[in-house]
This record gives sequence, structure tokens and C-alpha cells, in this order.
Amino acid sequence: MAVTLCISGFGLMLYPNLQMVLSRFNETVVVSRYEEGTLRYDAGEKAEELRKAEEYNKSISGQDVQDPFLPGSGAVLPDNYAEILDVGMGVMGTLEIPCIDVKLPIYHGVSEEALRKGVGHIRETAFPIGGEGTHAVLSTHRGLPEARLFTDLDKVETGDMFYIRIFDEVLAYETDEIQVISPSDLSQLKPEAGKDYVTLLTCTPYGINSHRLLVRGERRDYVPEVKEKIQARTVHTEWYMLAGIMVLILIVVTMAAYGECRRRRGKAGKKQAGARGN
Repeated sequence: MAVTLCISGFGLMLYPNLQMVLSRFNETVVVSRYEEGTLRYDAGEKAEELRKAEEYNKSISGQDVQDPFLPGSGAVLPDNYAEILDVGMGVMGTLEIPCIDVKLPIYHGVSEEALRKGVGHIRETAFPIGGEGTHAVLSTHRGLPEARLFTDLDKVETGDMFYIRIFDEVLAYETDEIQVISPSDLSQLKPEAGKDYVTLLTCTPYGINSHRLLVRGERRDYVPEVKEKIQARTVHTEWYMLAGIMVLILIVVTMAAYGECRRRRGKAGKKQAGARGN
């Protein structure tokens, strides 16, 4: 009974970390499938998808950006939005933030489903394909018990790099501005002439979510060597906690098995002693 209670207690401790690990695994699988899916496109097909994305970016000029965490957009946008850049599973690309050890699929739109399993693209903003005068906005949750997502976005600092992959092209952005704003004022998300911006948006403060944290990056040349040298300043402990709890469970089970073995041996010894006495 005591062993069962111990294992149940460890199971409750294990569950949130197990959820986090499974979420990270699923994100990795989706990113890998996206990268594999892009290999099916030849140069002409990729160029056609990018052309459609550029046309879309031109067509949304002047649209007001809607907060992804508030219901009711009312925006009228092209019907083919979800088809553009989609290589499968509704994924248009990937976002990587090395300094906080995050790599997530980018989904079309900001449905609750998308925001719980990756990053959502706010459809009133440009597709994240780069280009002067464009400003793409990507958003997701922070503080979910089952997924890390943008939980550590507040640890990103000015000068930190993040990367977006669309097909086989990697676009590099250097963080140049970090702001906390009211969800009723998203004017900072408008494009600027001659600038190539991507903003990462999430709720803040942690657990209260009354405001929005904006981490804006400006386009830079992609240098693979620079990306490889970036060290994550956050350590994701869920793997270590999971391993530690598993070890504790193993110890408890082993001790219980050993105790049961000794108990049975003791009973067997008493029976033999009784048999001799008779």
C-alpha cells in the first residue's frame, strides 16, 4: 500500500514534466516533417508559393492588426490565406530562438489549437518571407503547464538573434526593440517603409496576461557560423526532473521488491522450522 502511494505521488509530480517533454517531442516531429515536406517542392513551385505570399502581403496593406488573444477580428482577407506556403499540416515555416532554446512550427492563423502547439501567424500581417516594408507578427502562449512555447520570451535581450525558415531559406533577425503595450494599442505592429521586421508577441505579465510583450527583430544577413555560436541562457529542466523522478521510482520499486523478497524468505524459513519441529 505504501509503495502504491509513493508511486502515485511520484506520478503526480511526473505528469507536468511528462506533458512538457511530450510537447517538445511533438514540436520536433512537426518541424522535422515540415523540413522533409519542403523537399517535395522544386525551384519553380517554391518560387510560385513565394510569389503568392508577396501578393498577399501587398493585398493586406493598411489592415489593422488584431490582438490574437481577444476574440472578434472582423478582418476581411483573401480566401486563399491558408493555402499559401502550406507544405502540410497547416505549417508555413519554423521559428528558432537559440538564446532561449526554442524551435517551433509556424502555423497559419492564431486559433487556440495553433497557439497551443506552436507559433501562430497573425494573418493581418505580412507572411514572414522578408522584404522591405513588411512586418510579420508571430504569436503564441506563455506559461502553459503542458508546453513551454514563449514562456521564456521575456529573457530575450536587445541584440539577440532569431531565425525563420521558409522552405530552404533561413531569414535572420536581430532583436532591436522590446516593448510592453496595452492590447488595445497595436500601432507598433504596422510596417515601416524600407524596413524588414518580424515581431514576436505574447501575453505578460506571467500569469496575469493584462498586457502584451513585443520582441521586434530587424532583418540581418544570415551567417550560419553566428547561429552555431549562440549559447542558450535558459536551461530546460523538465528532462532532468523527469529522469530524477524516474530514478526515485526505480529506487522505491527496487526497495519494495527487496523487502517483499525478504518477507517471503522469512515466511519460508518459519515454515521449514515448524516442519522440523513436528
